[in-house]
Amino acid sequence: MIFFVKNFLRSVFRHLKVNLIILFDLIFCASVVFVLLQNFYFLKEKHDEFFYDDRVAQNYYLSTGIDRVQTIENDVWNKTNMYEQGLKIYREINSGELALYTYQVQYLNLQGFDSSTLRKLQNISGSEEDSQSYQMIYISDYGAKGMNLKLNEGRWFTEEDYNNLKDVEYFPVIMGSEYKGKFNLGDIFYYNDGEGEDKAVVVGFLDSNQIVEAYGMVQEDFDNSILAPLSLDFPRTNIDEDMLNRMRVRMLGEGILYSPDDSLDVQKYINQLTSKYGYYTIEASPVDGTAFSETKSLSERNILLIGILALLTTIICTISLGGILYNRTLDDRRTFCIFMSAGIPVWKINLSLIIEMVFWIILSIAPIVLISMHEFDAVLIPVWQIVLFELVVIGISIAPSLYLNSKCNIDLLIRNQMI
Repeated sequence: MIFFVKNFLRSVFRHLKVNLIILFDLIFCASVVFVLLQNFYFLKEKHDEFFYDDRVAQNYYLSTGIDRVQTIENDVWNKTNMYEQGLKIYREINSGELALYTYQVQYLNLQGFDSSTLRKLQNISGSEEDSQSYQMIYISDYGAKGMNLKLNEGRWFTEEDYNNLKDVEYFPVIMGSEYKGKFNLGDIFYYNDGEGEDKAVVVGFLDSNQIVEAYGMVQEDFDNSILAPLSLDFPRTNIDEDMLNRMRVRMLGEGILYSPDDSLDVQKYINQLTSKYGYYTIEASPVDGTAFSETKSLSERNILLIGILALLTTIICTISLGGILYNRTLDDRRTFCIFMSAGIPVWKINLSLIIEMVFWIILSIAPIVLISMHEFDAVLIPVWQIVLFELVVIGISIAPSLYLNSKCNIDLLIRNQMI
């Protein structure tokens, strides 16, 4: 033990300037791997935070541009040829696995409900924005598919529900999980918005924790919401017979396209449809899972680039560190030969060198740990991974020095007239 301590102190103070270069090399290496691993863990954390369970929808917001809003509105109301072509695009999109949908949120005031319904609503949380109202979400056909909603009981809205709302006695509603136990399937409630009274029948209940996410954030929570077909308007006597088709064409400029196929280039697909029917240009902008996928892909490219730079940096640092250690060992050969002549075996000399390098590794990691603690109050990546990285660099760099030490002997000392 005394030998290791003395040789360590001798090496540190005799080669102080060289050792500072060694320390700088190791700090540089440790910093590179720290940045690489930290980017990887941040990316993985955000990816796992968003992509969980089976709510990984891939939704794109469709837009024809602000400058075309009035033009398309004129097409819709005048039923021009562009309106007819837009309706064909809508039908073709929804003929397969895709779903073009939209939804609107309104709030039903308590004053509009009948007294028996109000008694049932007493223990339901209601809207966070307005405690005197309840959230009604008007959902278009294909909306349940696009939002990836799941029923606990009952049925979804059917095509007949959307097409015949004006003619049925009660319009159908699906209620959030908080309403279950207060309402039952088949229950009827009345609502008056001030312009007329309408009647609804409960046809289903959602599972709990059903939400809609966009841009990585929760947009709507369905647990305390009431869902109704989007073509509905109070009172239903005001519904235009073509209202549903008008709404469908408008969705090409302000709807959400759901695509479960990861391999589908949605923008290319939309471009093919607009070219086929001679329709306005439609831009598809990702809003949820796909947006994160693209972010993930971009981040992975950045990590790959950082990885390549880290590899090049490691090679440069290894070559530099190896050369410094080799020259330092050459300078110490006379001392090592004297050690051996005094009976100290070469393995002790090599082990002393290894212990010293471990010391420099610890010093090189310390600044990174301190900075991480200062910025985040925690070390966000395992320290052992950085240490392992450093050990690989040291292992390769120190190998020539260990080999050189094994060649030290008394004959070499005498031949080179070192004494």
